[in-house]
Amino acid sequence: MLPFTSLAFEPSTSLSERAATLRFGIVSDVHKDLIPDANERLEKFIDKARRENVDFIIQLGDFCMGDPKNKDFLSIWESFKGPKYHVLGNHDMDKNSKSEMLDFWGMPKTHYSFDRHGIHFIVLDANFLYQDGKFTDYDKANFYVDSSLRTYVNDEQIEWFKGEIEQTKLPTIVFSHQSLWHYQWGVTNRLAIQQIMEMNSDKIICCMNGHNHIDFHRHQNGIDYIEINSMSYQWMDDKYRSTAHYPKEFYENYGSLPNIAPYKDPLFAFATVDPAGSFMIDGVKSEWVHPSLAEMGMPSRIYGLEYSATMSDYQLKF
Repeated sequence: MLPFTSLAFEPSTSLSERAATLRFGIVSDVHKDLIPDANERLEKFIDKARRENVDFIIQLGDFCMGDPKNKDFLSIWESFKGPKYHVLGNHDMDKNSKSEMLDFWGMPKTHYSFDRHGIHFIVLDANFLYQDGKFTDYDKANFYVDSSLRTYVNDEQIEWFKGEIEQTKLPTIVFSHQSLWHYQWGVTNRLAIQQIMEMNSDKIICCMNGHNHIDFHRHQNGIDYIEINSMSYQWMDDKYRSTAHYPKEFYENYGSLPNIAPYKDPLFAFATVDPAGSFMIDGVKSEWVHPSLAEMGMPSRIYGLEYSATMSDYQLKF
């Protein structure tokens, strides 16, 4: 895994020379309901977003459930005065339906698009089950089934996505919670989406997702796929469970906390799109709260991906 990636593409002719530089903040997988310090982590991101004077912020899912006790957390997000965008993550429907989450977050649709400073953005919803020829929305943890039945983008949305890509003349960034590339943890019917993007690769700046809690980049067939690491932690298998990361009383209130290896600092990223044709991500470097995964004996690499308390910097050309 490289801390800095630079890739060259043909310059876009559709981005106006007069367009202003665009800067936005990105965070993923905060998991308010699983960790005791989610509010403090989000506050640091929002404070940084204000100082950076970004044009908008976006969270890539697994943010918080639609529980009234999470309104204080959501108010931190809402305290940013600029535009704010949401992506649905699978765990956001652990206790709620999609419609309940839309209402709680103030999110107009589960998938949508928007334009900012001459850049087109597309948000996808891969939270569907598919069985016996039928797509079913994730709803109150109904997705805890065989993995082959879950993490789908429904056919109607794929057709909509195809139309969005073909009709726009603007350079485009695609957001999703689950990866549009990864063969194991990604969208199950991702090949249909990949084909659409590869046929229009001159328009695609990159795809960004969360979900996997990793810092990772993949370039494939002209498309860049960037994983946004979790703001908060890496999940540990049961055999590595530990109660050494937080004070004892926290473990009494957060049942999954023994499986969580937290990062000392919140991880997030700020992206800059230059109208001259460059895209940069500025990440955050942190470290593990003691004891680290290595100290607990958990392998640092799995399926070719490395666990780290880092969100790397990247530079792309389009």
